[in-house]
Formats: sequence, structure tokens, C-alpha cells
Amino acid sequence: MSKVIKASKVTGEYIINQNPKTLSFNDNNSESDSGTGGNRKAKKQQQVISQAEQEAQEIIENAEAEAEKIIDAAKKEKEEILAEKDQIYNELKSKAEAEGLENAEAEIDRLKEELASLISGFEEEFSREKDRIRTEIIELAVKIASIVIDVKLETEHEMINNIISDMLSKIDDNHRDIVVRVNPQLLPYIEENRFYEHINQKNIEFVSDPELKKGDCVVETSLGGKEGSLVHKLDQIRTELLKEVEQHD
Repeated sequence: MSKVIKASKVTGEYIINQNPKTLSFNDNNSESDSGTGGNRKAKKQQQVISQAEQEAQEIIENAEAEAEKIIDAAKKEKEEILAEKDQIYNELKSKAEAEGLENAEAEIDRLKEELASLISGFEEEFSREKDRIRTEIIELAVKIASIVIDVKLETEHEMINNIISDMLSKIDDNHRDIVVRVNPQLLPYIEENRFYEHINQKNIEFVSDPELKKGDCVVETSLGGKEGSLVHKLDQIRTELLKEVEQHD
């Protein structure tokens, strides 16, 4: 920093001559340049110069000290601003993270609801599909049973006796005048004596009915009749199987 001389504190007037090495001083109380007067003047000039330099140094030091204070204050303010900025940043960051967490939790809750709805829909669909498959399996089983019975009746005609026996087992002792109708092709295979022995001497007659399919059997008595068609029988089996499936769900 350049040296500054405070002129207001110097008695007299400074004049810088053309020769930079020469400094002349004009005092208001000037004395002659000869003898002791000249020495006193030179001494006084030196004192003024020393005082001016000292004051200039003090001004410089004060200016430097003030500058240091300003710099320190600026640094402190800068640090405070930076600290405040960091605090605000951290607060905003925490807030953003909190909001982000809330948003994340809200998103998680939304996804949970969607997942629960999806699972519920899947379970309902699975239940419907399971019931459909079970029904189809039962229908297939009944259809297979029908085919098996038809095939067996073609080769094992005596099976008609088991069908008739099953029908007669459902008739109590109050029934009289029993008529058993079967397909004409199976009439010759009926073991009539077998049934005569087990109906307690009840009147029983076996007749052919061309409208009946193989495996069909219709029993008529004085109290009414019972249908034993194969289709009806299979329907009963189908119904029982479906009930069994529902009970085990």
C-alpha cells in the first residue's frame, strides 16, 4: 500500500522542487539561512519530515488494520452465509427426503392396494377357474362312465341284471304288481328266477320297451313308477359328485 502523508497535521507548506532529491520548506516564522538559524531550520524540517512519515505509517497501519477487520468481517459474513446456506440446504434436503419418503410410502401403499386388488381378483378368477375345471372333470368322468357302460352292455349283457337289482332295491314291501321295462335286446339276458326269489313272491313282469336304450330300466308298481334310464342315472352321479366337491372346498 502506498504511503500517505496527512498534510493537515504539518505546520507550514511542502513544496517539491524540480529536483526530486531536494525538498525545501517555507515556514511562516522563517529565519535567516546563515549560522545557527540555518541549522535550526534544517533540524525543524527533519522533525516535520519524521513526524509526517510516522503519521503516514500510522495511517497505513490503521488502514491495513481496518482492511484486515473488513476482510475478517467479510470472511465471517461469508462463513455465516455459507453456514446458513448449508443449513438451508440441509433443511431443504431433509424436507425433500421426508417428502420423498412420504411420497415413497404413499406409492408403497398404492402399490399394496393394487397388489391386494390384483391378488383378490386372481383368487376370484382362480376359484372360478377351479370350479370350472372341476365341473369339466366331472362331466368328462360321467361321459367316460357312459361310454364304458355302453361298451360293457354290448359285451356283457348280463349287466342289465345289476341295473334291475339296483332299481328293485329301492322298492319297499308295499309295492305290488311290479313291471320292469328294458331294451328289447337285453330282455333275453334277464335272470328272472334271481329276482323272483328276492321279491317275496310279489307279482313281477319283465317286458321290452323299444323306446329305452341299452342300460335303461323303468320300474312301475301299483304305487307309481321309478325311472332308471342311463341318462338319469348319470345325472344323479354327476349331481352327487358336484355336491362332494363343494363340501370339500
